[in-house]
Amino acid sequence: MTDYKKVFDNSLSPVVVFDTSFSVVTCNQSYEKLVGLKKTSMVGRTLLDALNSGNDEQNEQLLASFRRVIESKQPDRIPLLRYDWQSPGESGNSAGESRYWAVVKAPVLDDQGNVEYILNQPSDITELVNLKDKNYPSSLGITNSNDQFDQHISFLDLLSSERARIHELFKQPPGFICILSGDDYRFEMANQAYTELVAQYDIVGKTLVEAIPKVEEQGLVALVDEVVRSGQPYSAHALEFYAYPEGETKPRKTFVDFIFQPITDTSGKVTGIFVQGHDVTEAHNLTQTVSYQATHDPLTGLFNRRELQKRSTELANKKGSQALIYLDLDHFKIINDRCGHNAGDELLVQVADALQKETQRGFLSRVGGDEFIMLLPDYTADQALGVAEALSQCINDICFFWDGHRYSVTASMGIAEFGSSIGISYTDALSLADSACFLAKDKGRNRIQVSHSSDADIYQQLKDMDWVSRLKEAMREDRIVLYAQEIVALSHPETACHKEILSRLIDVDGTLVPPGSFITAAERFGLIEQLDRHIIRKVCQTIVTMQESGTAIPKLFINTSGITLSNPDFKDYIQQLLVDFPSVNPQNLCLEVTETAAVANLSRTAVMMQQIAELGINFALDDFGSGVATFNYLDKLPIKYIKIDGGFITNILTNQIGEMIVQSIQNIAGVMDVATIAECIEDTALIPHLQSIGIDYGQGYGIHKPAPFL
Repeated sequence: MTDYKKVFDNSLSPVVVFDTSFSVVTCNQSYEKLVGLKKTSMVGRTLLDALNSGNDEQNEQLLASFRRVIESKQPDRIPLLRYDWQSPGESGNSAGESRYWAVVKAPVLDDQGNVEYILNQPSDITELVNLKDKNYPSSLGITNSNDQFDQHISFLDLLSSERARIHELFKQPPGFICILSGDDYRFEMANQAYTELVAQYDIVGKTLVEAIPKVEEQGLVALVDEVVRSGQPYSAHALEFYAYPEGETKPRKTFVDFIFQPITDTSGKVTGIFVQGHDVTEAHNLTQTVSYQATHDPLTGLFNRRELQKRSTELANKKGSQALIYLDLDHFKIINDRCGHNAGDELLVQVADALQKETQRGFLSRVGGDEFIMLLPDYTADQALGVAEALSQCINDICFFWDGHRYSVTASMGIAEFGSSIGISYTDALSLADSACFLAKDKGRNRIQVSHSSDADIYQQLKDMDWVSRLKEAMREDRIVLYAQEIVALSHPETACHKEILSRLIDVDGTLVPPGSFITAAERFGLIEQLDRHIIRKVCQTIVTMQESGTAIPKLFINTSGITLSNPDFKDYIQQLLVDFPSVNPQNLCLEVTETAAVANLSRTAVMMQQIAELGINFALDDFGSGVATFNYLDKLPIKYIKIDGGFITNILTNQIGEMIVQSIQNIAGVMDVATIAECIEDTALIPHLQSIGIDYGQGYGIHKPAPFL
């Protein structure tokens, strides 16, 4: 502030500062000389008290100009004003002597944008006015008519207005502007935007090095040197620039777009540099944020699937062998279901943090809910095993607490190798690693499975995975067809009483695929629910077709997985299905569930079966005796039929223990008023013996081979 005061006091232009009540606040030395009064005698006094001309018209003209400044908040200029001082000035002007002025008044705004002070800058043009009254010899060719004088005044006023306009235009651009002149790059001009950018406000008249701290270290002086040397403009996009605000301990980093334009004289010599540009920090940061979000997982901060694809493509084109680790958390769904998604998210963050301890070896990404992949450049599958073991230990070391409970965390992993040198693509390796990870889970979880393309179990796993997409496509294209096998009353084996619905898949080449090829894949990869619902709906559609043709509708047994039955939404699905097909009698439908599936989650399954049974649909317990072979849960399930496992039926004539088990099942079923069905009757000679035991129904290839339904 002291430097500004010196500049103000020593300025050759007279300036006096008024407040909005027109009282003198201060003035500089030039103004004291101009009016012949000391600052001490003027400060605190009003304009008309300190500098009264004695002419009301002149005083009012001056006051009107002040008011315009306050109202418009813009400078105001009086091009010609006669104002006579009442006291003699130091210049020797006599009191009362007529003086002429061109006066500029500029507002000084406070932080709220209101006028706080008014700068009054008078210029004495008395001598210019007096020229018009002088008579010059005609030989000089000088004329001074009143019209010419008025033109001079108007011209001076125009020049002043244009100078003020250019000055305002220089200050107002949204970007920053400055002019450097001379060999030492001295600031000739700088607008407010530039001074705010560099956080240095007293720079005009100083060299570039003097004005901006550490400007040489940032390379800006070298850039300007090159512009002067080459005479060519230079532009820089998002150039990192550090400002050093006074009183702040750390520099302020910004990003700017610079253009350095050389200023040349008539001979082509560079005499200065015109600098302009914009602060693009916000746009740059936004670009960086968008770029980060495009390549990173928003939850964990790890790389995402998109960036993984990019890196894997780069690695696949490298020479040598590359490896990947496919990592899937064990029992993550339990934590998600029991504790909520917030807990699941927190666990994923902790897992990501733990895994990053090993990222110096490779590229880690999150590719799914609880699935991660690490790429290992220049690793074989066997070498990657050591990294996988380290990752496994990192996860095992996590102590995850939620709501006061501690949960152990483990992961299953699959490892595969890829690269041009071994002829395995990244896509194929990813399938191998995924299959290996699945096998690791099948073998007990918290395991690492190294995949080799020659492994039989990996090959089978890949086949199952292939069936997933084929099965989805078949359901989408309605290529799942229904077959049926008759169920007969053993007292009248020649007459079909019921039918079991069996599914087949028509492959794209027209081949009929038996269920054993795709049911296992559907169960392993989470498609069995979708398949069950697809088949049940298709059965209802077929019943409607049979009704329209007048065909009798038998009771239809439909295999249903335990996974489907344990879903709370399944009852709603069945209920809606009966609404969609109002002509279908629910008594014609009997859902079969295996014994092992029924008791796997007995309480939940029992509730679901009871709710569906209340809709009129029957239940059959399939493969009874193959699992737990106990009877204490039978009264908990609303079953109408027990299908005795075929392993007992096939050898019933030669296996006395098996026969006793079948007899026990029949006895219990009789007490419970549940019908029994003997499965896998391959030889009709068994029928009389089964009938003698009391078995109600039978089915098998010896009675009827599955045939297209309808």
